[in-house]
Amino acid sequence: MTGPLEGRVAIVTGAARGIGAATARVLVAQGARVVLADVDGAGVERVAGELGPAAVARCADVTDEDAVAGLVATAVGTFGRLDVLHNNAVAQDPRDTDTVGAPDEAWRGAFDLVVMAAVYGCRHAIPAMVGTGGGSIVNTSSGAAVNPTGSHVAYGTAKAALETLSAYTAANYGTRGIRSNVVAPGFVLTEGVREVFDDAAVARFAEGAAAGRVCTPEDVAEVVAFLASDAARYVSGQVVRVTGGGARPLVW
Repeated sequence: MTGPLEGRVAIVTGAARGIGAATARVLVAQGARVVLADVDGAGVERVAGELGPAAVARCADVTDEDAVAGLVATAVGTFGRLDVLHNNAVAQDPRDTDTVGAPDEAWRGAFDLVVMAAVYGCRHAIPAMVGTGGGSIVNTSSGAAVNPTGSHVAYGTAKAALETLSAYTAANYGTRGIRSNVVAPGFVLTEGVREVFDDAAVARFAEGAAAGRVCTPEDVAEVVAFLASDAARYVSGQVVRVTGGGARPLVW
């Protein structure tokens, strides 16, 4: 029995751990072949090694347009096509505090990694996708895009811009077979979160979710896979907030 993504080829950025690694695993399990990218070369090689010949790893800084173009070339050169782009690279700057306090470097860093990296991805992936009949772009946003937390102002603002970019991409390229959507998790129990929050803190976050537990990377990855599949063929320009039914999105 073939999977829902059989024959599809995807690029996943920020794939060394967390949501990106989980997404790569789910996509491969559903039949896709995947190019995994991250600045953590050893980490992304490890994840790709788990997935076997259906995955290749590339150490890449997606704020560099040439590096992003190289990822698309790798997908097409290795697997023959490109159908899915998951713009998922992320980092947070401890200097990113509030509107007045965050320095220019924090603002530029957030917009380069969140917005411009996605622009580069779309710029190079869309022509490849159109050439084979279309494709799906899935952008990872955050509850911070709509729920200001008092800190991480540049990050949250960049995520809001990413959501708008995704909507414009859907509107601009829908007639050419391109779908563009956003997955926007709240608090996600990634490796990075485990390094910062103890069990008691995680339990408090779980209390804020109607589901009674915190979100896992796999929860988000399954939504990405759905948006990448034909089951979502008429879903475009949307933001799917993966928050467990909580009263408000939490920042992941």
